[in-house]
Amino acid sequence: MTAPHASMIPVVSLLTSLAVLAVVLIGPGLAAEPCREHEIRIDGKAPSALSPDSSEFDVVDVVAALMRSKLDLKLPAWRKAYVCGDEAAFSEGLLRNFGARAWDGSETSAAGMATSVGVFLRGDYLARRPLAGRVEVIAHELAHLSQQELAKPRVHEVPRWIVEGHAEWVALGVVDRLGYGSYSVRRAQVTRSVVDGAIPAALLPGLDALARREQWGRWTRSLSHSATYGQAFLAVDRLTERYGRAKVIEFLSSFTRLTDSRERWDSVFPISYGQFVDDFRVHLQSLGRATISRPP
Repeated sequence: MTAPHASMIPVVSLLTSLAVLAVVLIGPGLAAEPCREHEIRIDGKAPSALSPDSSEFDVVDVVAALMRSKLDLKLPAWRKAYVCGDEAAFSEGLLRNFGARAWDGSETSAAGMATSVGVFLRGDYLARRPLAGRVEVIAHELAHLSQQELAKPRVHEVPRWIVEGHAEWVALGVVDRLGYGSYSVRRAQVTRSVVDGAIPAALLPGLDALARREQWGRWTRSLSHSATYGQAFLAVDRLTERYGRAKVIEFLSSFTRLTDSRERWDSVFPISYGQFVDDFRVHLQSLGRATISRPP
């Protein structure tokens, strides 16, 4: 799920939630305009280039093709992209497809959300973003679809910091490969946002505290996007830098054949999970010290 960065979309209020729910239950007469649908292409056919005027669906197909050809990330078949005009349409689309179990404030504050039927995107949010920003949001959500394909039904067992960190890593990599922004520059920006934040790096929650969905949501709400998404991205970046992106793909795929969480990790990486968590914390603190010692 992509959370808006600088201009956070307000979480829908309880009254708004109940109003949309009532509209859906009463009938289509007062319902929001339906989300537009597009079957995501997995056959490699996509527009040859993008422009600022490219539609959201063109962006989806270009990003999907690049993920498959350059990052070895396959997408599940028969999935759709849903572009919803505003918060009400986005919320209603989720409600119609998944019922009340999809109904919580964290979903309606998102710019996009990957589900078992495809990706739901806030069209009004994307319209305010430059092309690079639209690519980033869409690539993040398509990365979640790829994770579904790799881990299958056990995708929800993958530690949350890997789920979101990998999606951020894919998104920034796609932006770089399409020529809309340097990966190294964006990584430096994320690093500064994490280590130069109001909370010292030594006091940020460790990766172990960002493993479960409820923990992730609580820390994101109480701290900041950088404390969770930023830190998770840097952790996955360190994993891929040390062991290669194929190892992360292999780890996600291990959820289809192994049931023990530590056995999954140990079958792929030469360092234990606990050692990596500790190593990354030391690494993050060293980045903070480097920032402090850097001349103004």
